[in-house]
Amino acid sequence: MSTVSRQLPDYYEYQEDGTIYHLKQVRYPEHMPLLHRWMHEPHVIPQWQLNLPLVPLSVYYEKMLADDHHRLYLVGINGQDMGYTEIYEGARDRLGRYYDGDPDDLGWHLLFGETSAFGKGHLRPVIRMLSYFIFEHSNAKKIVGEPDHTVKPYAVVVAELCYELQRLIPMPEKTAALYYCHRETFLNKFPKIPQPQVSASASESSIA
Repeated sequence: MSTVSRQLPDYYEYQEDGTIYHLKQVRYPEHMPLLHRWMHEPHVIPQWQLNLPLVPLSVYYEKMLADDHHRLYLVGINGQDMGYTEIYEGARDRLGRYYDGDPDDLGWHLLFGETSAFGKGHLRPVIRMLSYFIFEHSNAKKIVGEPDHTVKPYAVVVAELCYELQRLIPMPEKTAALYYCHRETFLNKFPKIPQPQVSASASESSIA
C-alpha cells in the first residue's frame, strides 16, 4: 500500500543563507548507534523518553520503520547529520483521536541531537525546510503539530513560520498545543519553493 507518507522522497536538500540542509531517510540498522546516542542526550530525554538500551531501542525502531503512517529522517546541516525528524499522517496517528483530521494532513516531530547545532540559527530554516518538503511532495492542505505546551521557544519560532495555535489537548504524557500550518498561508509568506535533489540510488532507498 502506497500511503501518503510512503510517497515522500527518500532524500531532500534545501539551501538558505548559504547553508545546505538535508533530509535522508533513516536506515536500519546503520543509523541505530547515532539514534541511540542522541536519545541519551540530557536535552533529548525529557521530551522523547527513549533513553533505552540499544536492543530495546532497536526493537522500537524496527516497529517504527514497519509502520506505514510515517517516515523517519535524519536532518543534516552542511553534510553532517545533526538531528532527527518523524513525518507522520495526522489522521492515522494517535493525534487523530484528538482532532478532526483530514486524510492528507501531515505533521512532524523534530530533535537536534548534536549540541553543536544549538545557538546557530538553524531551527527556523529546518522548520521551513520541513514545511516546504511536505507541501511540495504531498497534497496536504495543512501541517499539524502537537508539542508540549510548556516548550515556549517552540511557540515563538513556529508563530513566525505560519503555525497557528488551535487549542490545548490533554494527552496521557503531556498537555499538547495543537498547531496548524495551512498551505496557502505558508506559501503566501514564503512563496519560493526550493528544488530538492532526490537521490534514486539504492544506498539512499534501502531500509532493510
